[in-house]
Amino acid sequence: MRNQLDIFDHDPARMAAANRAAAERALHDVQFTETVRLERRAYYLAEADRWDNLAAHSARATTERKEQHA
Repeated sequence: MRNQLDIFDHDPARMAAANRAAAERALHDVQFTETVRLERRAYYLAEADRWDNLAAHSARATTERKEQHA
């Protein structure tokens, strides 16, 4: 993944879903030991939570701006 994210292409909800999918794939990567697979899964799930929090924060900010203009 590139370091700089495109705000139109990297929707937080979509990124969270992608990280959840990666977490499930990480459990089946046979080139890693079980310990490493579990660590990778935990990392991807933490990233998914981070993206979910960002999506929730963005949604709240959007709602607050709409309410201010109403």
